[in-house]
Amino acid sequence: LKAASVPATRLQKAAVAAAPWICPQGGGPFPTGTMAQDAPHASAIERVVGAVDKGAPLVEAFREQGVPLPLQRKRSQRGPVLLMYTDLEADDVVTTACLLQHMGSTPPVVVFACDTKGKDAGTIFAKKLTMATAALGEEFAKELLVVSGEGLAPPPDAYASQRCNMEVAAERTLERASAGQGLDLLIAVIAPGWGNIAKLLAALRKRPDWEAVARRTEITMYSGSFNIRGMTKEDAAALAEMTQVTGCKLQDNAHFIWTRKDVLPELRDMPSLMPDLDKMLAKENPHLLAAWRTFGTEFYAHLVDPRHKNLWAKDTALTDEERAAFDAASALYDAGDVVGYCKGILQHDAIFQKVAHYKRGSVRCFATGMLDGPLCDCLVFLTRWVEMHAPQLITFDNGGTWDVDFEKGFTGIRQDGGLCPAVQPMIVADPPQKAAKTLANAVMDTLAVAISLSEQGQKAVRIHARLAEIDAEAARLLARLKMLQEDQALDAGAVNLAELAASFPEAE
Repeated sequence: LKAASVPATRLQKAAVAAAPWICPQGGGPFPTGTMAQDAPHASAIERVVGAVDKGAPLVEAFREQGVPLPLQRKRSQRGPVLLMYTDLEADDVVTTACLLQHMGSTPPVVVFACDTKGKDAGTIFAKKLTMATAALGEEFAKELLVVSGEGLAPPPDAYASQRCNMEVAAERTLERASAGQGLDLLIAVIAPGWGNIAKLLAALRKRPDWEAVARRTEITMYSGSFNIRGMTKEDAAALAEMTQVTGCKLQDNAHFIWTRKDVLPELRDMPSLMPDLDKMLAKENPHLLAAWRTFGTEFYAHLVDPRHKNLWAKDTALTDEERAAFDAASALYDAGDVVGYCKGILQHDAIFQKVAHYKRGSVRCFATGMLDGPLCDCLVFLTRWVEMHAPQLITFDNGGTWDVDFEKGFTGIRQDGGLCPAVQPMIVADPPQKAAKTLANAVMDTLAVAISLSEQGQKAVRIHARLAEIDAEAARLLARLKMLQEDQALDAGAVNLAELAASFPEAE
C-alpha cells in the first residue's frame, strides 16, 4: 500500500493497532483476561487509563477517547446529602452508584482515600479513577477529593490540594445539608480510616452549622478486617463522638454478621449473588465493564499469586502429581497469563478444592471471565434498600455498644462498655429461598439505572463497536497482504486497490 502511494488513513493506523487483539494467540495491549468481545471498549479504556495515569483531568481523558459517560442522575426529592469516604474498589463504586441513585438529593461529597505505595501502586490508582468515572460520570469527577493517610505517600500532584481535603469535605457537606429548610446527612465510611476520620471530625467541630446538622445525621460503615486494621484509635474515637452527637446508633455492616456466615451461598461475593452482572454492564455501559475488567485483572491477580501465603486452605498439602500440575500452571501466572493459570487450577478439581475457600471465587472468576468483586461494601446499600423495601428480610436486634479489636481487625457489639451505641444489621435467621434473588435485583436494577448512558452515549457505543469490526476486517486484509508480499507472490504493482476497497466498502 505504501509503494502504491496510498496515504495512511486513520483507519489503516487503527487497523494496525487493532491487529494484536484480534489475533487468537493474544499478545495485545490488554491485560490477560480481557474478554474478546470487550476488546474494542478495552482499547479505549486503556488509553483513558494511560492519560489519567499521566495526570490528565478525568472528564477530558474520556472525551478525548470518545468514551461516553452516564446520564446526569435524577435527584431524590428529599433524600439525604451523601458523604462517601471510600477507597474506590469495585464494591465501593457499586455502593456509591446505588446509594446516589436510591436516595441522593444533592451532588455527592466523595473522598477517595488512596495508598499509592501500597494497594494503589502501579496503574491501580488510575484504573480506580477510570472505573469510578465510567460509573458515576462528570458529577463524580467534579466532586472528587483525594487524600492519603498517616504515614502514607501523598496523592499524585494532579490531585494535591493546598487545603486539607477533609476540611473541604466537611465544608461542602454542611453547606449542602444546611441549604433551604435543611437536609438529612448520611456519612458512609467504606475505607480504612488512616487518620482521616479524626480529621473530618476536627473540621466539623470548627463549623457553627455542625451542631444543627448533626441532629439530622446518620453514620454507616463497612467493618471489613482491612478497613478496621487501617483505622487509628483516633478514627474510632471520632466515629464514636460523631455518633454520640447525632443521637443515633452507628450502623456497622460486617459481612459475616450480616450474612450469618453466608447462610445463603449467594451472599459470598458479587459473582455468586449476581452472575449476570457482566451482561447487564455490557448492555448498559460497556466501557464500565471494560474498566472493571482491566482494574480487576491487575488488582485481584495478587490474591491468587501461586506464592501467596494464604492461597491454600489450612491443613492441606498437594500430592506430587498435584504439585507438578500446579507448577505447570504457575509458570503461566509468571508469564502474565493469569487466566490460563486459574483455568489450570479450576480444571484440576483436587487442586481447586485445596485452595482457601475465600479465594476460590477469584480463581473461578479469572478462569471463566466472570467479574470479580466482594459483596462487602454493597451491604451498606443493601441495608438501606432492604429496610425500605423488604423489611421482612433484615433484623436490627444485634444492638448495644460498639467494640473494636484493632489488632485482629474485628468489630462487635457488647451490651455496655463500648465506644458508642451501635447496631450490626443481619439477614433474618431463616431467609426465604427467594431472598437472594430479591437482593440481587435490588443491586442490579438500581445500578443499571445509575450507570446507563444517554441515547447519544448508546449510539456512540454502537458506532464504536462497528468501527472496531471494520478495523478488524481491515487488519485481516492488511495481514494477508503482508503475508503475500513476504512470500514474494505479490509485488507492489499488482495490488488492485479498487478490488481491495470493494471487499470492505464501509472502510473505503
